[in-house]
Amino acid sequence: MNLLSISQNERLRELRGRIGWICQTIRVFVILFPLADLATVIAFWIDHEAVERHFRALLQIDVAGASSEQYAVALAVGLVVWLFVAATCACLWRVFTLYLNGGVFSVEAAKWLRRAGLLGLATLLLEVAARSAIIFSLAAHLPLGQNQHGYIRLEDLLNVIFALMLVAIAHIFKTAADIAGEHAQFV
Repeated sequence: MNLLSISQNERLRELRGRIGWICQTIRVFVILFPLADLATVIAFWIDHEAVERHFRALLQIDVAGASSEQYAVALAVGLVVWLFVAATCACLWRVFTLYLNGGVFSVEAAKWLRRAGLLGLATLLLEVAARSAIIFSLAAHLPLGQNQHGYIRLEDLLNVIFALMLVAIAHIFKTAADIAGEHAQFV
């Protein structure tokens, strides 16, 4: 092993030492978040009175006459979105596991980070579309003039920014890993 390799390995060990607790914390959160999200989705949709209050306050529509089948469709749509959330979290788990194992600047970690960003973006777009599908389902019994469509929340824009940041950082890390690999061949 030459001096450059020893120096690079030492820097990577230092980096892992500084980010280890962050990686572990994120790994805990990417396990807890989808579990909490699943519990929240199920708890919300089984409480029809809470759903009615929510849509009355948010969109000024009364979904009190929605049938059990309409609620089942809404829950199913919510669970599809949840599957994308869980997949995004699984990608993030893999990224931070690779980081902990020394693959901070690896092509594999960059690819998993890119997957997380793209899945996060797809999840957000699906969630926005799901809002329309859910509202359409729950308000299907209402006269056409009272039907509502979906809506976009301000935090959706922030989530798009974060997802696109992940994709951009993944491209940067992949390029850095490619350059480091080429550099290692010359040394």
